[in-house]
Amino acid sequence: MKRYQKVYETVKLLCAQQLEQTGEIKGVYAKEVAEILDIYRSNASGDLNRLVREGKLKKITGKPVLYKVSVDNTDTVKVHETSEKFNSALEQNIMDKIIGASDSLKTAILQAKAAIMYPPIGLHTLLLGETGTGKSMFAEVMFKYAKEIGVFDDKAPFISFNCADYAHNPQLLISQLFGVKKGTYTGADKDRVGLVGKADGGILFLDEVHRLPPEGQEMLFYLIDKGLYRRLGEIDTAHKAQILIICATTENPESALLATFMRRIPMVIKLPPLRKRTFNERLQLIKAFFKAESGYLKTDIHVPANSIKALMLYDCPNNIGQLKSDIKLSCAKAFIHYISGKENNLYIRSEDLPEYVRNGLLHYKEYRDKLEKLELDSEMIFDASEDKSETHETTDTFNIYEAIEEKRSLLKKNGLAEKDIDLILYLDIETVIKKYMSKLNEQNMEQLYKVVDKKVVEVARTFMDYASNRLGKNFSDRVLYGISMHVSSTMERIKAGKSILNPHTEEIKKSYPAEFNAASKMPELIKENFGIDVPQDEIGFITMFLIAEDYTKKKDLSRVGVLVAMHGESTATSMVDVAAKLLGEGHAVGYNMPLDKKPETSLEELTQLAAKIDEGKGVIILVDMGSLVFFGDIIHERTGIPIKTVEMVSTPMVLEASRKAAMMSSLDEVYDAVVNLSPYIGRLYSNSIDYSNGIKDDIIVTACFTGEGAALKMKGMVEEIIEKTGCEAVDVIPIDIASIEEYNRKISQIKQEKNIIAVISSVKPQDKTLTYFSPKDLIKGKFKSFVYSKQHDKNIELLDQMREVIRENSNIDAEKYIDEFIAFYKNLKAHNINLNEDMLVGFVLHIACAIEKIQTGNFKHRTDYSQTDFLKKEYEEDFDIIKSALESMEKSFDIKFPDEIYANLVKVIHFL
Repeated sequence: MKRYQKVYETVKLLCAQQLEQTGEIKGVYAKEVAEILDIYRSNASGDLNRLVREGKLKKITGKPVLYKVSVDNTDTVKVHETSEKFNSALEQNIMDKIIGASDSLKTAILQAKAAIMYPPIGLHTLLLGETGTGKSMFAEVMFKYAKEIGVFDDKAPFISFNCADYAHNPQLLISQLFGVKKGTYTGADKDRVGLVGKADGGILFLDEVHRLPPEGQEMLFYLIDKGLYRRLGEIDTAHKAQILIICATTENPESALLATFMRRIPMVIKLPPLRKRTFNERLQLIKAFFKAESGYLKTDIHVPANSIKALMLYDCPNNIGQLKSDIKLSCAKAFIHYISGKENNLYIRSEDLPEYVRNGLLHYKEYRDKLEKLELDSEMIFDASEDKSETHETTDTFNIYEAIEEKRSLLKKNGLAEKDIDLILYLDIETVIKKYMSKLNEQNMEQLYKVVDKKVVEVARTFMDYASNRLGKNFSDRVLYGISMHVSSTMERIKAGKSILNPHTEEIKKSYPAEFNAASKMPELIKENFGIDVPQDEIGFITMFLIAEDYTKKKDLSRVGVLVAMHGESTATSMVDVAAKLLGEGHAVGYNMPLDKKPETSLEELTQLAAKIDEGKGVIILVDMGSLVFFGDIIHERTGIPIKTVEMVSTPMVLEASRKAAMMSSLDEVYDAVVNLSPYIGRLYSNSIDYSNGIKDDIIVTACFTGEGAALKMKGMVEEIIEKTGCEAVDVIPIDIASIEEYNRKISQIKQEKNIIAVISSVKPQDKTLTYFSPKDLIKGKFKSFVYSKQHDKNIELLDQMREVIRENSNIDAEKYIDEFIAFYKNLKAHNINLNEDMLVGFVLHIACAIEKIQTGNFKHRTDYSQTDFLKKEYEEDFDIIKSALESMEKSFDIKFPDEIYANLVKVIHFL
């Protein structure tokens, strides 16, 4: 459809709206049409005047000029027909109920209505917007609106498909969309209808449409233009489909990827990011999400004013989707306190909000006036008894599928290969379930019935009795609660037509055969009691719940030891004294490490202290920084005492550790409580692993029993060594482990996919073929020597040794200089310019001397340039390579080498 035709249809639509709402047609402005169609006002004005000349529109002079459908035009009848659709829509208009419909989304909603009402079944539409702006929800509301006004009947399908899911396999993507002809490939034993066929008579929603391969785009545009499509493998046969296509993308509309889509799809709607929505809209969104959560949790939610203000003001880069997730996460954390009986009501306190959300309060002064108009100074209570909003899906406080899908989606956006994604998910899934289970406290059934249907709980109890008898193990009620919540979300997911996908079912089955066989009973019980077929992949998840706790936990009066170790003369003992006074008991022990004390001495003393305070439940060591972070692993290695280490200690963390220890909590429970309290730990851990470029084939594993912090610290040290030695083709994977079995299983799984160069951990892996280093080996330099030897380039080691020579004989920064020189050396080597040891030492000293002289103004230039000119001309290629290779060093030291320096180096290479 040409632009001026779109302009004409938009005028008809707006005139029909006026006719229905006021009984007369007043006309529309050029600016109004331009905003709806997202075109320049001058273009809209030009098209409107053309339509006036053609007699289709009438112009009403004034300021500004108005345009309306010509009275003499037969299309006026169509305006009345269109107005009948408006009459139907106005009775029950779901689009006008969207938050922001009369404000930031006003133009988008007018466009959406125009797209839906265009005969016969609407205009194909492209939704543009950043991640989390609500494109999927907007498409669904367009569909509901189309049914309300009679464009589609009640049985019309809405088929959703994410093109990114199969972007790595174009043939599979096309077969999913358009179907397959029998015999096209092995396994295609019958004709199969694709999603286009299933969407016939309704809407096909294509998310991340820019991920369609070129051949898929051609087939889609053929469908858009002709209403015809062919299944994969068909040549002569074409199928008809009356279908409205809504596409969505996060791509920049100016990008080359979207150029064709923008040209071929007639209606383009932009959804604004959250930062461009009004304050009132953001408040309404927050209220809606809390209201929905109160309904899901079947209890009232109390939100203090400061929590609301923080949610109003924090930076939310992933928009409405992130806002919803952050609210859901906060509710889940508060819910755990509530059902454990610690709170009489479900309160969303500041500590339940993620740290980056709490930081929103830092902007309060800047936006105080706007917030005061919204009257946010009192607590808000969201009543669970009121009806929930129709526009939000039901979900549970914990949903393993959402956790996996969010992680998979994030990794896909970062461009990881499927096998790398599967490996990361395998390493994560067990930890996710265990951490969730560790936060569940044993509570009475009435609290659980508030969250999960009673029948689901009873089925879960029947299963737990069966599993207990089958496995000969006694499970705590926390496993019953975890499985009940999980099964509830599983059934909701299946009812909603969503897939159950566990990419590691086979690995779980192999690792836990007895538990897997027992878990197979649950799908039978679900089928028997609810008539729902559960796929085999679900058995893998149930298995993980059966192994997620220590079955042999004993109730005793022993406590976890709390050891605070910090640099300084009295820092640790002072912090421990404050905690003791506040709590009324002195369970925690402080250890001061003066700055001049040798680490070896401190390690020996801390080992003895840990052994002394251990009562059999292990010790949590709270440290500030540096080498102390690694001591926990070494102490565990020496003594066998279970150790957890947390860095960046603060007085509140010492208080919490002491309080939890006094409650006879387990080591894991004390550790989780302290980590959750820290304002730094979560941010450091979540941002510390970057797989944006995929995972390399060669891997070094850092594994830790003492907490995530030490594994990540070791990862940082290893990466620093790798960078200095030039092993760019190696990745470091840190894993947090809770048991020897889990440790060896994860190592085995990584080995199946990758080449493990070395494992750094306090415990040797079961696989004797792997090269092993302890944390002590890492600190002492044994691992560094190993990496040097793997490089097979003794020159790198020689250069590293030259640091001390430069430090003692030059006034320049030796560390920076040798790092730059190693880069220079590698650059020459990459261009096949090889240096022996004598040349290397000479180059190091010669260039260092030149830098110092240039910086101090003592460099003396030659008066005879004939030799420099000769070498520059005769060995032009090498001269240019050396000059280019030294550019980084010049920038680093803020100098410029004269040509005679390059010439001297060329001379050494060719004549010495």
